[in-house]
Amino acid sequence: MGVVIRTLLSCLLLLGSAYNRASSSVQPAELLVSDTSASQSATKGLTKRHVTVADSIEMTRLADQSYTDGAPSSGIVAKFSPDGKHFVIVLKRGDLERNINEYSLVLFETAKVFESPGPEVLISLGSSSNRSAIDNVLWLDDNDTILFLGERAGEPAQLYSLECSSKKLRKLTNHATSLTSFVSSANGETVVYAAENPAPFLTNSVARTGIAVTSDLVTDLIRGSYQGNEIGDVSLFVKRLGKESEVSIATQGRIWNLLPMLLSPDGAHLLVQVQAAHIHDTWHEYEDKFLQMSMRHPALPESRAYTYLYQYELVDTFTGGSQVLVDAPIGSFGSEMAWSPDSKSVVVSDVFLPLNVDDPAEHSLRKEHTFLVEFAVASRQFVKISHDDLKLKNWDPTTGYIACDSGRLNSDKGQTTPKVYFWKSGEIWSKVAVPEDKKKPSQLDILLVEDMNSPPRIVAVDPIGDRKSLLMDLNPQFRNLTLARVEEVTWKDSHGNEVKGGLYWPPDYVTGQKYPVVIQTHGWNRDRFWMDGPWPTAFAAQALASNGFFVVQVPDPDLNLWDTPKEALRSMASYEGAIDYLDRRRLIDRNRVGITGFSRTYWYVTYTLTRSKYHFAACALADGVDYGYFQYMAFSNASLGLSGEYEHLYGGLPFGKGLAQLQKRAPAFHMDKVKTPLRIQTMGPTSVLGDWQWYSGLSQLGKPVEMIYLPEGTHILEKPWDRIVSQQGNVDWFRFWLKDEEDADPAKVNQYKRWRELRNLQDRTSLR
Repeated sequence: MGVVIRTLLSCLLLLGSAYNRASSSVQPAELLVSDTSASQSATKGLTKRHVTVADSIEMTRLADQSYTDGAPSSGIVAKFSPDGKHFVIVLKRGDLERNINEYSLVLFETAKVFESPGPEVLISLGSSSNRSAIDNVLWLDDNDTILFLGERAGEPAQLYSLECSSKKLRKLTNHATSLTSFVSSANGETVVYAAENPAPFLTNSVARTGIAVTSDLVTDLIRGSYQGNEIGDVSLFVKRLGKESEVSIATQGRIWNLLPMLLSPDGAHLLVQVQAAHIHDTWHEYEDKFLQMSMRHPALPESRAYTYLYQYELVDTFTGGSQVLVDAPIGSFGSEMAWSPDSKSVVVSDVFLPLNVDDPAEHSLRKEHTFLVEFAVASRQFVKISHDDLKLKNWDPTTGYIACDSGRLNSDKGQTTPKVYFWKSGEIWSKVAVPEDKKKPSQLDILLVEDMNSPPRIVAVDPIGDRKSLLMDLNPQFRNLTLARVEEVTWKDSHGNEVKGGLYWPPDYVTGQKYPVVIQTHGWNRDRFWMDGPWPTAFAAQALASNGFFVVQVPDPDLNLWDTPKEALRSMASYEGAIDYLDRRRLIDRNRVGITGFSRTYWYVTYTLTRSKYHFAACALADGVDYGYFQYMAFSNASLGLSGEYEHLYGGLPFGKGLAQLQKRAPAFHMDKVKTPLRIQTMGPTSVLGDWQWYSGLSQLGKPVEMIYLPEGTHILEKPWDRIVSQQGNVDWFRFWLKDEEDADPAKVNQYKRWRELRNLQDRTSLR
């Protein structure tokens, strides 16, 4: 998770910036069909059609924000009531006609899941913004009340309560700005929530004295307001039941809305991850390259600059005061926390420990490893539990056992990992065998069942009785679609390294015919059903395949290559190897190859276009970093961690010898070598500025380039109309350049007029 946050924050910093409806988008539950002939009979006679981008946008999906790459578990798919008798699931789907995302909260009775029950829709809300309409769902201990962040159209997101039995909805907060997250005590008497800070800074004082610029984004200065609400700039507040007032929490470090927090069972203390306000000199000794990069430039006092250095703070919810839990940073790959049942201590994972120890062996251990540690609230004294690579799962209040996953990165990817358990005797924690109650199969699992060729379904599984029941086929309308077949394939990159990715086949594939291919970047997971690709921004795998393309989904390079000169080079080798592999299988016309880059792979793809000897007939780029001089100068003061990455990559500041390395390696200095038509998508003012050098430079070089600007688009696009511009636009783009096809839709007349002019420009350029 930590790497995801680092990368997402990099790109967001640079490049981003119908209430209680009567009808429900939820489809009726259906019986799980295990007999093949029965399944075929159910679809016999249906007239099928090919997939469109609209099918992807209107697809019903699991909406829980904690759902990550293929991680099916009852704690993520379903939120169970404390007594286990009910559970709820949050779903979402896009509504293209109204340009909203519709969210539904559906309820099931646990005892009836094997009786083919239909879902009871508790509430449906439509979000017209980029925020979720139903988020952060939490049961209270009365087993009937649910708290969640909700959004009515045109209003800021607030905290709501919903009584399941009566469906009575209450608005609990009326904050001036949108709430972004919250935690609550089990009885709901104490709630801590994060709320966006007001964005404008053009005050009377500023009008009189001006702004002393330190770490402000240049785009914020130009438009007169902060863009940070998407990725940060939130404040914390404590609210207690029956009191109208709220208490502001003053943390020492900076809070932003993706950072985790956890309230103690008694509601007296909050543990929260913050961006570290002060960096101790000894932190430079920790042997973590990502931390080292982030510490190249210490943040100035009162600075708004983002870093990648995080630590824990302990907050007294009665006073609002905060203190650092331990003078050491959190590891680069995320950290979890779990409170003791008596609220007197808390366990955190993947945290460094202070280096103020005399024992050389202990000092060396602390430099090299993060730890699973228990901290006492009153004294902040700690007890080490383990320095193994563990992801904390929970602290069982009944048995006292702490459970962890072995192998954080594999666990984050949704892979099944060995469980590790610890138990405390006196003041000593010891690793123990699997507890007896953990050896028994769970009574019930609610799973999201999917794979690369199977759309997601929600299934109840009884491991003891070996029973299964299909609770919801989320998208029964897909039976009317001819989906592209997806194959996991393995090839050697052009350097001889093995790569494993996904291949989408054209539904109407004809043996012996060679097809155009589009390379989609930034990840692959055979256990996930991807209509688009890893994200909706720019990617459109199924729709492209339905339009007569092969689509190859390529993973990113190994993590140990990140922030090194080999990272982009290895990616280019993967793309080249994929072309050779498909050409050897006689599936593609290697003169008709397209490629898409998004976020971090924007860099990989521009690097490839300026260095590879392979021919790319069209390219689509979206909202990303290119690790070039322009982006460094524009944003390094606002993102200190990002500037550290640049300097680590090029061996220093972009001046003198460092500039020579930057000029040698950064793609933007070599855009004169680009021979591929580019479509560039930008989201928000900061994205426009960050990507402007590519649009401006290629235009001045007389090369075919188009820039599309989505003023309210987010890095990972949410609004249906924004997704149409991004995804359908790319489908049209690749059809135009790789297949010489144009959509007959009259609304696209101007689009194709522009593109024909770009084609003429491309023809003239190729004659030079």
